[in-house]
Amino acid sequence: MSDDSAGMSDDDPAAESGGRAAGDGGRQLTGVWQEYLEAAERLDAVRREAAAGVAAEQSAVRAAREELPPIRARLALQQQRMAEMATVSGRPMPVLVPSPAETASAERAVTGGPAVVLAALRQAMSTVDVADGALAQAPTRPPSATTRNLGVYGGLAAVALLAQIVFVLLVDERTRPLYAGCTGFLLGFGAFGIGWIVTGVVSRTRTAAVGLAVVALPLLLSTAVFTLLWITR
Repeated sequence: MSDDSAGMSDDDPAAESGGRAAGDGGRQLTGVWQEYLEAAERLDAVRREAAAGVAAEQSAVRAAREELPPIRARLALQQQRMAEMATVSGRPMPVLVPSPAETASAERAVTGGPAVVLAALRQAMSTVDVADGALAQAPTRPPSATTRNLGVYGGLAAVALLAQIVFVLLVDERTRPLYAGCTGFLLGFGAFGIGWIVTGVVSRTRTAAVGLAVVALPLLLSTAVFTLLWITR
C-alpha cells in the first residue's frame, strides 16, 4: 500500500504540469482565434467603408451628369439675353469666354473627385440663379418714338380704311369710285390729324412723313381697287 501510494504521489506532479500545459495551449489558441476574428472584423469594416465610398462617388457622378445639361442650357439663354440687351442698348457685347487664368482656377476647384465636382456644379447653379435674377431686373430700353408713332398711325389707318370700305359698299355702284376717292381723302386727312395730335402728346415727337405714308397708302390702294372693279364690271 505504501509503495502504491508513493507511486501515485510521484505521478501527481506530472499530471498537474500536463494539465497546466494543456490549459496554456487552449488559452493561446483562444487568443489567436480572437485576434483572427478581430482582424476579420476590421477587414470587413474597411471593405464596407470602401464599398460605401465607391457608391457615394457613383451617386455623385450620376447627379453631376444630370445637373450639367440644365446649367449649360441656362447659360445659353443668359448669353442670348445679354446679346439682346447689348443690341438694344447699342453697347458692345461683353466677353463671356473665360480667360486662361479663370480656366486654370476652375480646374483646380474641381480637383478632388466626383463629390467636389458635384459641389462645384451646385455652386454654379446658385450663381446662375443670381444671374437670372439680375437679368430679370435689368432695365429694358423703351420703344423709340418712331415705333410708338407707327402704332398710333397704323391703328388710325385701319379704322379709316374700314370706314371707307363700309361707306363705299353702301352707295350706288356707279358712283363708288368717286365716293371712294372722296371718303379716302377725308378719312385720311382726319386720321392723320388725329394721329398728329396724339403723337405730339404721347411721343413728344411727330414723325409727320411716316404718319402720312402709313395713313394714305391703304386708302389709296382701296380707292384703286374700287376703281378697277368699277372699270371691269
